[in-house]
Amino acid sequence: MAEQGRDNQKQVKTKRNKRLFGPIPTIVFAFACCVLLWFFIFYESAYEKLTTIEAARAIPEAENAATLYNKLPLYDSDLLKYDFPDESIEDVTLARPWSGEDYPELAGWFEEREDIIDDLIRASKIKQCRFPITDFPKGKGLHSQRLEAMRTWTFFLVRSANNDIAEDRIDKALEKCFCLIRMGRHNRRQPFSLDFLIGIYIESMSLRRMRTCIVESDLTDENLRSIETATAQPIDEWTKDWDNLLTVEKLYVQMLPHTYPNPGWRYKLKEWWEKRKNQQAKIDELNESYTRLLADRRANFILIALRRYRNQTGRWPESLKEIKPSIAEDILIDPQNNGPFVYKLTDDGFTLYSKGRNNIDEGGSDKNGADDRAIWPLQIPQINNKNSTTE
Repeated sequence: MAEQGRDNQKQVKTKRNKRLFGPIPTIVFAFACCVLLWFFIFYESAYEKLTTIEAARAIPEAENAATLYNKLPLYDSDLLKYDFPDESIEDVTLARPWSGEDYPELAGWFEEREDIIDDLIRASKIKQCRFPITDFPKGKGLHSQRLEAMRTWTFFLVRSANNDIAEDRIDKALEKCFCLIRMGRHNRRQPFSLDFLIGIYIESMSLRRMRTCIVESDLTDENLRSIETATAQPIDEWTKDWDNLLTVEKLYVQMLPHTYPNPGWRYKLKEWWEKRKNQQAKIDELNESYTRLLADRRANFILIALRRYRNQTGRWPESLKEIKPSIAEDILIDPQNNGPFVYKLTDDGFTLYSKGRNNIDEGGSDKNGADDRAIWPLQIPQINNKNSTTE
């Protein structure tokens, strides 16, 4: 009887367990069906997501600077190629002011292309700029051509501005520098890390050109105020555009072809992890480059304050403390290291530099592992050419 009772208990427990676990396979199956149904109905490929972002970014052609940029000569156009007889001339005209007396043929070449400069200035003044993202090509496609064109236009404007500075056409020089700043910001509005970095490079080139004007040219206070306005950080920088950049970069990573020949899950996991690390390294590079740009902007504001001090007193200040009342406090902080910039008087002026990311004063040098960044005087190439100006 006892054994029969135990059997009955086992049967009751078995039935209870079956009633308890019986619905689980059904629930799992139903959940899997829901997931599959959602996948087939709502799933979007990386390209489809890019198309959605593209649609959200769309603006009327008349309000889009890209419309005008696309009509300008591209980088391989003969209109923007100058046959420099010597590499040193190519370097020096890009690095410092030069006059038509030094290089008359080059000066004449620029005069014949004033219409291109006007077109670039007009395009840069349009506030918004949206180049397409869904046709992002590989190799020498439209995107690469556009970036090459931006690089060529940058050098073109910098050389022309250098000629204006040397011949005391300060207003024209500043207008070209302001054009470069706007072009750089147009590039940073595109949701690609390469565009972002090139945009930083373009604006930094402009900031360097203006330093010669600020320190050495006979600027009016109106000129100085216009430089401050053009250099000021945009209010909406690093907002929606930055979010779009991160999103688009992730989608393009998903679209990259597999590089490992073995399709096994371990190789796929390894490849996913490598792509993730590469993307994080890219984001870190963008942050570092942007911080350097902030330092360059603040450096120019410091130079303006120094110039105003000299205009008022007839001398350069002994230290940055003397301009502190006339400048925002955060301007004197180097964003690369959260420390001060280095300012020193010299026999013929002053030096100003950043201690770089390591926050170690290395005398303004960036050689042999040092990472200081010179602000003033500008670092320019030494040349040995009879047709060039001397240091």
